[in-house]
Amino acid sequence: MNLKWLFIIFVFFYSGAAYTEENTKNNDLKHVTIKLHWEHQFQFAGIYAAKEKGFYRQAGLDVEILSGYNHPYDEVENGNVDFGISGTGIVMEYMKGRPFVALGATFQSSPYVWLVKADSGIYSAADFIGRTINRQSEADDLTAIFLQQHVDTSKINFVPPSKNYLNDLISGRIDGVTAYISNEPFYMQEQNEPYRVISPRDYGINFYSDILFTTEQYIDDNPDLVDAFRNATYQGWTYTAEHTDEIIDLVLEKYNPQHKTPAHVHYEAEQLLKLSLYPTVEFGHITVSRWKQIADVYESLGINKKQRDLDEFIYTEPDNEVLMFKWLVMILGSLSLVIIIFYLFKRHHNRILTEEIQTKTESIKQELENRSALEATAKQESLKLQTLLDNTIDSVITIDGNGIIVSFNKASVQLYGYEADEIIGQNITALMPASYRDMHKLGMSRFLSTDESRIIGKPIELEALHKSGTIFPIELTISHFKWDEKHFFTGIARDISRQKAEQKALVQAKLEAERANKAKSEFLSAMSHELRTPLNGILGFSQLLLTDNDPPPSQQQRHQIKQIIESGEHLLNLINDVLELSKIESGNIQLSTEHIPIKHIFDACLPMLETMAKKYDVEITLPEQNDTVVVADLTKLKQVFINLVTNAIKYNKAGGQVIITTRLVPQNGCLKMTITDTGHGIPIGKQVHVFTAFERLGQEYANIEGSGVGLSISKRLIEAMGGKIDFASTEGQGSSFWIELPLSTQQPAWQSEQRPALEALNKQISARRNDTQLNTEPRHVLYIEDNPANIRLIEVFFSRYPHVTFHNCVSAEDGLEFIHQQRPDLILMDINLPGMSGIEATRILKNSDQFKDIAVIALTAAAMQENKDSAKGLFTAYVTKPIDFAQLTQLVRPYL
Repeated sequence: MNLKWLFIIFVFFYSGAAYTEENTKNNDLKHVTIKLHWEHQFQFAGIYAAKEKGFYRQAGLDVEILSGYNHPYDEVENGNVDFGISGTGIVMEYMKGRPFVALGATFQSSPYVWLVKADSGIYSAADFIGRTINRQSEADDLTAIFLQQHVDTSKINFVPPSKNYLNDLISGRIDGVTAYISNEPFYMQEQNEPYRVISPRDYGINFYSDILFTTEQYIDDNPDLVDAFRNATYQGWTYTAEHTDEIIDLVLEKYNPQHKTPAHVHYEAEQLLKLSLYPTVEFGHITVSRWKQIADVYESLGINKKQRDLDEFIYTEPDNEVLMFKWLVMILGSLSLVIIIFYLFKRHHNRILTEEIQTKTESIKQELENRSALEATAKQESLKLQTLLDNTIDSVITIDGNGIIVSFNKASVQLYGYEADEIIGQNITALMPASYRDMHKLGMSRFLSTDESRIIGKPIELEALHKSGTIFPIELTISHFKWDEKHFFTGIARDISRQKAEQKALVQAKLEAERANKAKSEFLSAMSHELRTPLNGILGFSQLLLTDNDPPPSQQQRHQIKQIIESGEHLLNLINDVLELSKIESGNIQLSTEHIPIKHIFDACLPMLETMAKKYDVEITLPEQNDTVVVADLTKLKQVFINLVTNAIKYNKAGGQVIITTRLVPQNGCLKMTITDTGHGIPIGKQVHVFTAFERLGQEYANIEGSGVGLSISKRLIEAMGGKIDFASTEGQGSSFWIELPLSTQQPAWQSEQRPALEALNKQISARRNDTQLNTEPRHVLYIEDNPANIRLIEVFFSRYPHVTFHNCVSAEDGLEFIHQQRPDLILMDINLPGMSGIEATRILKNSDQFKDIAVIALTAAAMQENKDSAKGLFTAYVTKPIDFAQLTQLVRPYL
């Protein structure tokens, strides 16, 4: 009973004393002011918490919080306000001689970053060269990045920030903006705009932020008040960090003049509290050495020209011996009462406590024994795992959710050059080139927030950074796992420098081959053009001489002219064969597969071949009616058929035979066509070279025309169409060449479908010819050509038409001018002209409503397929030199 009353008296006495002390404090609250350097927002939440949670009042202070838009240096120095918040630029004001003292820093790292769009191509400071960015004067740590990386800022277009600077960034009017890590990135996320931040911390530049400061004089006059204000302020920040949601609600309710959304304030809180490093670092922590580093950065920027001891710049807590003595007396008095009460209770419960302690001791002892056994097992398993990793040939690195390296095997030491003890605990970005660091951060952040990744579990190729600074390629596979609700990532990497070098060598070899092939094509094109031009004169004038009747050539002259024509045509065939072979060797075969009745090939080719057979006294025997349909390119198949039959005729004996047979081969799904001759056959020693280009098989000196490339071309064309070609030969008896072509599954319906259209076209042309055969009205023909021999040749050709007036222009420009002065009925156009080309001039005519209906026939030595492709659909006809005047006569007759 006495113990109970003693306890009641103690509580009453202590409560009364506390109540009296509290009333005294309320009546003696000291009014102080603090000015912020921006509008109210979560950035200053600790100050709001100190006020609203009563920490300032407990310290005997009545605090008035003022917002602003600039650093309150002048207001604090003039005494208009007692305390201020600023950036690290306050150290420069101190260096200038202003009497400021830094009481502490809220954030251990600066929130300023460069903000760029994710697709901007900007990954590091060097990438800003040639770009347009805005810059705010207070973000000096961002400017320091350029200095440290030796970036010439004169090559960067700095512009002041506009009111709509974020829209300018998104629209591309500027490439980067100075941003606050807790503000602008949130707006970018809201608009679903991917972005990237470049932080000074990535370059080892680490400024404090939100510095609480006052003047030396104010501290001298109010040492206790300053100390109390500082402690209460950072007590408010500690409370904010530990009760973040509560303080967010407070900010939204009372300190939100910018009307930020709850989501924005939550984002702001998350980003800023990361910068504080709490609880690792207490709020308010600052050091002289780090301030010296910051001052040195300003000096390197050319801002700080003065030196001043920083010891007086850092706040030192006052001597609190008297205060401590008062508290000590109170504590000792209270402690005495507590000891008395405790002693009385202790005796009563001592026995119970002793028994409980013994029970707990036995329990703990058993638990320790179990734990020791588990630790020994875990250690053994850990050693086994580490041995396995150290004997793996690939680099294996594990990082936590913050990117900190937690394991580093021996292969990693060899790959990156770091020992395990010097790299474990560092961020994985130390092993990355600067251009990869932002992508890594974005990828980590996206995965941790969405569990979505494009690279986890997939091998990717990227670059790594060696300790020596060398950048080398690696193949990396990343896996993810969770342990104790924490994220971990394991990366397995291997050096692929050798593979890349081999790949580069292959690419280089391919480029060299392509360049060589292009050079060959250009040479062949030039050769073709240069040879066709003189051949045009030789064959053209020869044809005109042969048909000239005023006076007609003698029999001997006709024989000599035909010899000239035959020799010229042989040279032309040789040129065409070389070009064809070159095109095939370069892989530029263009096929147009069709369903072709084999009879159509015979009907189209045999009239010409029979004429040749009569010349050599050879008989051609055809198979019986055959309606088999094959799948092939019509033009290419005719080319092969003509080549094989021509060879069978040329290398036959007088009075010999060429026998053509066809046979179905159902098991192969093909048609086999065989061309057999009764000639001299091919010697066994020569048969291995049958399909070799330019190989005449011993006939080089025989009086038989040929280039030796026909069979080589035929083989490649047949194989390109999905068929086969082969031969058998017996010397003295003859040879058999056969081709196998895939059978069509369709009926030859195309033939009946195409015939009406072809017949209608033939009737139209025939009708036009009949209409114009008797036409003697004056006609004007314009020939645009710069070669005098070609001009003379065509002039002679048209001299046979008395009603035709021949005109010539040596350039496309002159030709277009002539056409505007006198409209011709027909235009003959060379392609390779001085100045404007014939193709360009024809396009101008076809785009003109006045002249687009004039027929334009190309007469050119540009015979390569690419030349024809470039002119496709543009000319009425495309005639290559040397000119076949029989063909030209048929083409020009409808227009004369």
